[in-house]
Amino acid sequence: MSIKIVPIDKTNIQEWRTSVRRVFGDIPSESDVKRLVNDRLMIPYEDWSKGSEKVDHNRLIGAYDEETKSIVGTGGADKFDITVPGGNSLSMAGIAYMGTAPTHKRKGIFRLMMNNLHSQAKDRGDSLAGLWASQSLLYSRFGYGLATLREDWMINAKSTQLNKSSDSKIKIRFVNKKLALKEIPEIYNSVWKKQNGFTDRSQGYWDYLLYENDNTIYNKSGMSGLFFVISYVDNKPTGYVFYNINKESGIAHEDDKGELIIQELVAQDSDSNIALWNFIFGIELVEKIIINRRGSSDPLYFLLENPRMLSRNIIDGLWVRIINPIKMLESRSYNSTGKLILEIKGQNQDDIEGIYSLETDGVNSEVKKVKSKPDISMRPSDMSSCFFGGITPYELYKSNNIRCSDSKKLELFSNMFSVFQTPWCNTDF
Repeated sequence: MSIKIVPIDKTNIQEWRTSVRRVFGDIPSESDVKRLVNDRLMIPYEDWSKGSEKVDHNRLIGAYDEETKSIVGTGGADKFDITVPGGNSLSMAGIAYMGTAPTHKRKGIFRLMMNNLHSQAKDRGDSLAGLWASQSLLYSRFGYGLATLREDWMINAKSTQLNKSSDSKIKIRFVNKKLALKEIPEIYNSVWKKQNGFTDRSQGYWDYLLYENDNTIYNKSGMSGLFFVISYVDNKPTGYVFYNINKESGIAHEDDKGELIIQELVAQDSDSNIALWNFIFGIELVEKIIINRRGSSDPLYFLLENPRMLSRNIIDGLWVRIINPIKMLESRSYNSTGKLILEIKGQNQDDIEGIYSLETDGVNSEVKKVKSKPDISMRPSDMSSCFFGGITPYELYKSNNIRCSDSKKLELFSNMFSVFQTPWCNTDF
């Protein structure tokens, strides 16, 4: 068997996408593939050719079996910037589309593709790679560490409500799809640059995320189309929510058990957040509210009259892999001044293994490779977990994942990397 990595273009994108979605039990149509290319990848499909200088072909790859002359593995890296503690942002390769055909398992194809994508990320100058794991145990062997947690919620809406009323200056309005595609990205952009762990989103991403066709927007059974709601202060948008109604759960009678599924809720400030949640709880004929990918420090629990009616399923969110440790460590702010000698080793990341000196005044930092005795030793994945502040060094120390020379150094490490704002990533890719 001879496998080679090939770039994806217009000539093989349909086969590539079919191979990707087969792993997840889907069969993509040609129109779905064109929409992916035009919107999410932001490549003009009709003008897409191998010689196009405007296309970064290396972001999508396929594992090609020369014997069967078919694509048997898929992968890719979306382009993202991600906010780090302190408000700076770093370029991140958003690893996605990963899958290997069931006929070609256990042949090293997945590792071959991952190594290729990481090498490309390094060549592009990305500081890190990130992903959402369909299998949580799969990626730690590639140096990925858990960077953020996510909470999936189910709320019994008939047994609780908010304990705070909305500010009268905030107005809540339904908007149409056209206005939603204009104002929702503007609200999001004002938030992602301030929220530790948020990524940017292109307009094409929003078009892809909020896409609907006649079968979904005008359906008569099953899930409803999207409803768009925006909060305003002095006619300026300050927050949004878009949601569906599960019509099969029953919404026509007070004895029915209606389900409201919030796809996303983001607000610029706490007053707008409270106003949007009061709106949600005010929707009639709803017994259950479902919303996923919430941040672990979301305040809703403390805003409910009966917080036990909020069921919280806490699982892994964004996983991160170091590509450029010096640029990564110098980019964020730190909670205290100090100097640490950090050793990073293991997980087959020979290119970043070494001992690094990190010295910071809290805002400005200098990181360089040294030959000193380390204060702290860890794997790359453990540094990735500590970096955004969602996982504490003490947790990793207690699990024997990091080692330190003395307790004072561990305390300094914990103080430096602690964050005021817990990381939250709500962009699933």
